Amino acid sequence: MEKKNFVDLGISTALQMGLQKINITVPTAIQQEMIPAILQGIDVIGQSETGSGKTFAYLLPLFQKIDLELRKTQIIILTPTHELAAQVQKQVELLSSMSEIPVKSALIIGSASMTRQLEKLKQKPHIVVGSAGRILDLIQHKKISAHTVKTIVLDEGDRLLDSLNIEAVKAVIKTTLKDRQLVVLSATMRQDAIQKAKEIMKIDVLEITKKQTMMPSEIFHTYILAEKRQKFIVLRKILAGEKPTKAIVFLNNMENIAVMVDKLCYHGLKADGIYGKAYKTERQNALEKFRQGQVNVLVSSDIGARGLDIEGVTHVINIDIPEEPIYYLHRAGRTGRQGEKGTVISIVTSYEVRWIHKYEKTWKISIKQKEMSFGKLAEMTPKKKFVKKSEKKVKKLNKK
Repeated sequence: MEKKNFVDLGISTALQMGLQKINITVPTAIQQEMIPAILQGIDVIGQSETGSGKTFAYLLPLFQKIDLELRKTQIIILTPTHELAAQVQKQVELLSSMSEIPVKSALIIGSASMTRQLEKLKQKPHIVVGSAGRILDLIQHKKISAHTVKTIVLDEGDRLLDSLNIEAVKAVIKTTLKDRQLVVLSATMRQDAIQKAKEIMKIDVLEITKKQTMMPSEIFHTYILAEKRQKFIVLRKILAGEKPTKAIVFLNNMENIAVMVDKLCYHGLKADGIYGKAYKTERQNALEKFRQGQVNVLVSSDIGARGLDIEGVTHVINIDIPEEPIYYLHRAGRTGRQGEKGTVISIVTSYEVRWIHKYEKTWKISIKQKEMSFGKLAEMTPKKKFVKKSEKKVKKLNKK
């Protein structure tokens, strides 16, 4: 494909100047294909790896299509998590500020103050970003004018089209006029999710897939063997030895996050956590402190692995590993973004090694076994490798 610049894509001078201020001068592969399609009003399903610029792939053309004179909601952006909604809202505000285009926007999510959100809606935002349930509620109470909406974006569309979210998403779409545009995008879209998307989109929907390297090549993958009760000790050794600028530690059970944060803080580490049942303000505060460097370890469940773009994450550490390869991809995608180097370390039991091999096969990557030696990640010593081989021989003999 011939490489294009933002001028070739039809992006306005004001937006180009705004992008230059944040050091974005060359469109990514997904932006090169999505921008012209969205400008033409075509329904689009877009898939591209994490960190490939999907948010600006839809924000840039939608900014250009906004009628600034019309003080009504023209774009609704739906997300599956409050954290992703807040992140998209920040990108909207950044693009508006840098380009000096007076686009007004409002963050509308559940568990937040309804009074404050109603105040924001009185300012007649052009863009509403948030959760389907709360936005639907406000549409039904005539606080958001759905009939003026030109485009609906489903960010992380595979999650929004799952059994937990699809009914609320469909209900929001039904409140808008039939000629509105739908944009669905994600790092990964299973075939069933694509089919669900097509059922609510126009017949001439355009599918765009950029999957040359699903797992960014800048990420180094490794695993360390440990007994389950020793995992926290290994985590402390990794944090002490690697000294990550910013590390995200993943657990499967959100109920264990607060306990993990307390343990890390007790041992003198600067840590905080985000998880589904925490209050919205607590989650936002934790993310902001992590972004600003006030804490350098963020403990999260998979809710933090979808779509969050936090600059400078050097390490992802899996205390619990996900059984589904897709979740490993999304976790790993929090590091190694925008061409930076990143490290993913999984602390696994001998039983869990089977999942490591599954990730290698699915994503065509190498995940090397390491150990902590003298405070550093190191190759397994020949002696330990020999012991492992000997153990395997003994097991075989016992079977016979």
